[in-house]
Amino acid sequence: MLLAHTDLQEMIESSVLDFLKHEYDFIARSNSLSAPNGINPQTWQSFADMGWLGLPVAEENGGIGGGPVEAGLLMRAFGRHLVVEPYLACVLRAARLLQDTANAQQKDIWLPAMVTGEKRLVLAHEEAFEADVWSPRTTRAVREGTDYLLSGRKVLVAGAPGADGLIVSASLEDGGCGLFLITQGFQGVELTQQRTLDGAYAADLTMTNVRVAAENMLGYPATNQAILDNVLAEAIIAECWEASGAMQAALEQTAAYTADRQQFGKPLSSFQVVQHRLAEMAVACEDSLSACQLAALRTEANPDSARHMAALARSKVGRCAREVSQAAVQLHGAMGVSEELIIASLFRKLLGFHQQHGTTAAYTAAYGNYMLESGIWRNSQVLPIQDQ
Repeated sequence: MLLAHTDLQEMIESSVLDFLKHEYDFIARSNSLSAPNGINPQTWQSFADMGWLGLPVAEENGGIGGGPVEAGLLMRAFGRHLVVEPYLACVLRAARLLQDTANAQQKDIWLPAMVTGEKRLVLAHEEAFEADVWSPRTTRAVREGTDYLLSGRKVLVAGAPGADGLIVSASLEDGGCGLFLITQGFQGVELTQQRTLDGAYAADLTMTNVRVAAENMLGYPATNQAILDNVLAEAIIAECWEASGAMQAALEQTAAYTADRQQFGKPLSSFQVVQHRLAEMAVACEDSLSACQLAALRTEANPDSARHMAALARSKVGRCAREVSQAAVQLHGAMGVSEELIIASLFRKLLGFHQQHGTTAAYTAAYGNYMLESGIWRNSQVLPIQDQ
C-alpha cells in the first residue's frame, strides 16, 4: 500500500527519523534506561521542543492536532530506534484522554504544561487477569459526600514512576465509567516500581479508599466509556506501528549479520534456506505495515471503527512480530540473545508486544467474531460465498 503523505505527516516522519538517527543511538538509550524513572530529561525536553508531546493535543491547547496516521508514523520511528521513554503512555493515552474529557479549567492547567514537557500524566487502566483492555474495571469508585473513594489495583502502569499525576479508570456504583485525576504526590496510592521486558519503567498501583474530590473527575460517566475505548484502541494501533518499526529494524540487522557472517567459506546469506527465511521476514514486515496503515486510515475516517481496527491490526502484527523476532534470533544463533547486539533488545521488545494488552489469539478471535456478526466477511476476495 503506497500512501501520499500530507505536509504535516512528511514533517513528522522526517524530523523524528533525523533526530533519532543522530541523537538516539544505543548509548543514548542506555542512558535513558539508567536515568531516574527511566526518562532522560534532555531527551524528553527534545521531544517537547520538536512538538511531539503535543501531537494529539488540539491547536488551541498548544498542540498540533495530529491523528492516527501522524501518531503511527512517529511511533514506527520510535520502534525502529527502541525509544524507551513512555511517550505512548503519557501522550497518546493520557494527553489524548485529557483532551477529550477534561473541562476548560483542567485543560488550561495540564495540557500546555504537558506539551512543553513540564508535567507528565499517565493513564492507570490495566488490571491483573483482565480479559481485554475494554472489559469492565474491577477498580471501584464509591461516592461519599462530595468526594469519591477509590479502591483497586492497577498493574504495569507505564511511565508512572516520576509522573506528576495519574488518570485512574474505575467502575462507578451505577455502572458508569469514572476517570479520576490524582495528583499531589499520589497521596494514599501505594506505588511499586517495576521494569518491563524491554527495560522501561512501570509501576503497580494499589489503592484502598483513596479520596478524590468530585472536581477531579474527568468528563461524564455516561460518555466516558466510549471515549476511553477509542483512546485505548488508537493507542493499540499506535503500538502496532511501533512494533512494525522494530520488526523492520530486526530484518535489517539480520540481513546485515547474515551477509557478514561466514560459514564454509561463504556468507550465511548465500544459503538458500537463509534467503527464504529473510524473504519470509520481509513479507511479514510489509504485511504488518499495511495492516497498520489500513487500521489508521479507517479509524481516521470513522472513529467508531477504532476498536475493530485495533483488533485487526493487533491480530496481524502480533503474529508477524512473533515470526520476525524468532527468525531474527535463530539466524543470529547464540549472538541473538547477547546484549552486545541490538537484536536482543529488539527481540525482547517484540516479545513483550506479543503479550501486551491481551494475547494475539484473543484479538484474532475478536476480529473474527466482528466479521461474522457484521457480515463484512462477504466482501472478502479470498472467502467466496458458497451457493446454498
